[in-house]
Amino acid sequence: MSDDHEVMLWCGLALTAGLVAAPGLLTGGFPLLPLFLAVVGMACSAHRPSRRFVMEKTGEAFSGSRIRSLIIVFGAIMMIQILPVELALLMAGDVLAYVELVAAVSLIAGRARWPVVKARLVLSGQRAARMIWRPVARARRAVFHRRPGRPAAGDPDGPADAGTWAFA
Repeated sequence: MSDDHEVMLWCGLALTAGLVAAPGLLTGGFPLLPLFLAVVGMACSAHRPSRRFVMEKTGEAFSGSRIRSLIIVFGAIMMIQILPVELALLMAGDVLAYVELVAAVSLIAGRARWPVVKARLVLSGQRAARMIWRPVARARRAVFHRRPGRPAAGDPDGPADAGTWAFA
């Protein structure tokens, strides 16, 4: 995507957020989220390093399954900002039903993955136990046992035979 297209997209975000914030401002309120998005959109359309920073942090924040929940919450907040209270509460209840459905599906998927996670935990526990007990076993085997028939280092009498007697 060229630089001009990116600037136009950020300007569009700033303009849209400003239009969403306008009814709240006109009624005497202070819609924080739309105003925040408008300011971020204006900053990113004017400054390339800001644009890169916001895109990097947004990618980190919205990776994985968190994005579904955040989009649902974001939509509920935007609806509450522009709709009457009764309709906003009705919509928020509907959104909460969707959140509950997503949570149920996530729990079902997690339950299906549990045997794999359990097997991996057992395997890593066994590896950790082996790493802990291996040095202990080596220390026990490292006890020096002198075998008969081999001369000790620096023995002036030479090698000892099985039939040799020692007299003092």
